[in-house]
Amino acid sequence: MLNYVTEAVPAFAHTWRIVRKESLWLERTRNRLFSQIIDAEWVSRIEANDDLSERVEAFASRYGRLQDTLGDKLFPRLLELIGQNGRTLIDVLNQMERIGLLQDPHSWLEWRNLRNQLVHEYMENPEEFAMALNTANDFSKQLVAVVTEIQNWLTEIGLDEEQIESTIG
Repeated sequence: MLNYVTEAVPAFAHTWRIVRKESLWLERTRNRLFSQIIDAEWVSRIEANDDLSERVEAFASRYGRLQDTLGDKLFPRLLELIGQNGRTLIDVLNQMERIGLLQDPHSWLEWRNLRNQLVHEYMENPEEFAMALNTANDFSKQLVAVVTEIQNWLTEIGLDEEQIESTIG
């Protein structure tokens, strides 16, 4: 069992609660959006269908939000929880890999690049956009798997949900 820094638990706990909610919302939206095959034909119908376009927007937003919250907030707070810190995103990602919570820091950067495409570049080419959405579907599953891995790890270091929640108040 690893030791953790008790004073770091409240900041971590607050962010952890947010991450769990974001993960659930991403999964719900992903399941609704990808309940059908997304191809170029499907993408070409987005402009004429408010429901489809709103689902795509919600998915892209939730994908980006979860990745941002994990990378920018939770990972650094998780490292503080075990008495470590990282100066740069790459440093943080490498440490997350060393403790076994991230399989490949380079994948994280791919996920981030795709997030930037989905959020900032509404693609004009239906084939490319369909491919990007389907790739984001795969990446979103991996993001959610990271959240699950962190949950398991917290249990291993002796922090259960009740202990974490009790620090939020």
